Amino acid sequence: MNSISFSSQREPLNMQHDCERPQKRQKSGVMMDIVAVMFDIGATHYERGDFRSAEECFSQALCRIDIDHLCSQAGTNKATQPTSQHFPKVTIAVFSQHRGSSTVCDPKGTSQKEKEIESSNSSIVYDEGMRVHNELLQMHGSASVEEVAAMLWYNVAQTFVQRGLYTRAIAFLRRALRKFNIMNNSESKSLSIVKNLHSLGYCHYRLGNDDQANNAYQRALAIVSDFDLGATLLAASANCIGVLIFNQPQPCDNTLAMDMFRKSFALFKSSDRPDVTAIATVLNNIGRVHYVRSEFQQAIKIYEECLKLRRDRLGNQSADVAATAYNLGQTCYQLGRLDDALSHYQEFLDIVISIAGPTTKDIALVHKGIGDIYRDKADYKMAVRYYQKALDIQRACSKGRQCADVAATLNKMGNMCYEMKEFGAAMKHYQDGLKIEKEILPANHPHITITITNIGHIHKQLGDFKMALAAYRKVHRMQQRALGDDSFVLAETLSSIGLMEYHLRNYEASFDSYQDALRIRRQHLGGDEHPEIASTLNSIGLVLFKQDIFELAKNCFAESLRIRCKLLGKDHRDVAILWYNIATIHFETGEDEIAIQMYKETLRVERHALGEDHPDVVLTLQHLGQVHQQLGHTEEAIEYFQEALGIERRRNQPAQRSLARVLNLLGNVYLQLGRAKEMMQCYVESSRIYESMDGIEALAISGYNFYGLSKTNPLCAAVA
Repeated sequence: MNSISFSSQREPLNMQHDCERPQKRQKSGVMMDIVAVMFDIGATHYERGDFRSAEECFSQALCRIDIDHLCSQAGTNKATQPTSQHFPKVTIAVFSQHRGSSTVCDPKGTSQKEKEIESSNSSIVYDEGMRVHNELLQMHGSASVEEVAAMLWYNVAQTFVQRGLYTRAIAFLRRALRKFNIMNNSESKSLSIVKNLHSLGYCHYRLGNDDQANNAYQRALAIVSDFDLGATLLAASANCIGVLIFNQPQPCDNTLAMDMFRKSFALFKSSDRPDVTAIATVLNNIGRVHYVRSEFQQAIKIYEECLKLRRDRLGNQSADVAATAYNLGQTCYQLGRLDDALSHYQEFLDIVISIAGPTTKDIALVHKGIGDIYRDKADYKMAVRYYQKALDIQRACSKGRQCADVAATLNKMGNMCYEMKEFGAAMKHYQDGLKIEKEILPANHPHITITITNIGHIHKQLGDFKMALAAYRKVHRMQQRALGDDSFVLAETLSSIGLMEYHLRNYEASFDSYQDALRIRRQHLGGDEHPEIASTLNSIGLVLFKQDIFELAKNCFAESLRIRCKLLGKDHRDVAILWYNIATIHFETGEDEIAIQMYKETLRVERHALGEDHPDVVLTLQHLGQVHQQLGHTEEAIEYFQEALGIERRRNQPAQRSLARVLNLLGNVYLQLGRAKEMMQCYVESSRIYESMDGIEALAISGYNFYGLSKTNPLCAAVA
């Protein structure tokens, strides 16, 4: 293989060729001089970040030494190639005018005019360690023509990589690799091949071709090992393979990914001149593995070490510092350290906004994260504020296209409005999100069913049980089509349907829905020892009670009580609900003394689980008072009503319906005893409160409307 010589010395010539060969050698020497100048100018443009001009220089140089491969199908041949007389001055302007175009011909000779989208400053690529080599290969005087051509193919590819034109880069990298492979073996050749394979792997990775990326990195790792090219290249290759393994769809082999990262970390640390930036990157990757394993304490320790290294090495305004700050914030959030999470998220925002402006998708993501923090703090107004910021950015980034992220944020905003009981606003957000989901998602997609379910919850809260029932039934049909009749997801929807039928007094239909829900839950849960089974049995008991099927209702309540006591303990709030319901059945069937004992047990559990001043305690005291009043135990009744009244007044809240009811009940006892003064005081205050409210209730003189079960289980349907 001949070397390129830039000297003016000539070999001895045969006299009969004296008039030909000197001219041919001179032509080749001048051409290679031009190639060298183009090479240097291209490198200068590359270093300045002018990648398009760099591409033009490298491409023009490449056309002069690899013409058969580049231009054979572009209407040119050797006889028509420009000679040195076409280039009186070596300038970019002259190069760009050559053949009327500055675009490069692809390996098949056709002009690359595909419209690929170049990277923009609207998004940031954070360092995972996948872009190992972004420097150019440098031309040297002893390089062969084939080696210079391979370098130029590689360098043109790098200009494409820098602009995000990965498909075009791959074509040039493959051609460079073929040329390097036919060269004589040397350490320089091996190193060039490794750089080429790393660049190929990176391009495939950016395009989502993980299998091809893995193949390239594995080949690079083998060459580095075989030719002993150093710990740093081994470490870089191992890290890249680890990232590919880690990013595989779940469930992936995180153990293997962690092994590769730890191997990479150890190799980087063992280097004579450790690359601190690379070490920090590998630490960040190790932290990510701990995070997905829910090993949050270990993740925090690793991220904090990484963040310190990155701040020291890269400064406080680096995108990679921002990335680790976000990862640390996300991990703190998982541990409930909300203020720490908020601080790290804010650091991310400060850095990324200064780099890329305020309207990138990453900033929208962090605004959503901050919204989640305020949601968990129950500061729903602040949560809505940040969700709105995220929504505005997402809409700006989507540029009029329907976007799943927009729909998800709308649903989050709907959830917050629901929590604030702003049901009109919640409904609008859900409906707007649903419109987008129907356009971009397949029919019967889970996100669509969740949104319709949330709309049903709003109708339920507004007391529009028919509309809620219609929404839940629609969800049920969609789930049946998508998942079949026996999917576990259907049980929750059937429970919601059963609850609406219960409120609409369609007790037989309600019973059927709850029975189907119970069947599905037993089928999937493998028995009765589960909170959801207990909840469904309680709901069935309520329906049976409304149908006056008391014995079966009591059996359902008793079985639910047994399960809850076993799973939750005897002093849990949900246990109190069952004692209350069983007590009410005993009272209804005339077993007054048993009812009183069970109401007292209800009261004991509620005080233990909820505290002395909880509304449920007030309600149970009322019912104990009513039972004693019914039995003629008026003094005991007054004691319970007075205790309930004291709690209501201590709660120091604006006039509530519950306060009016207690006053009403106490007034009725005073009426029964003929204590007119106390009676009138109670009736007047109760009546005033009723009149100041919505007018749904009014004073009930001597009314004993306390047979109905007004305490129910926490709703079976998920909260919006």
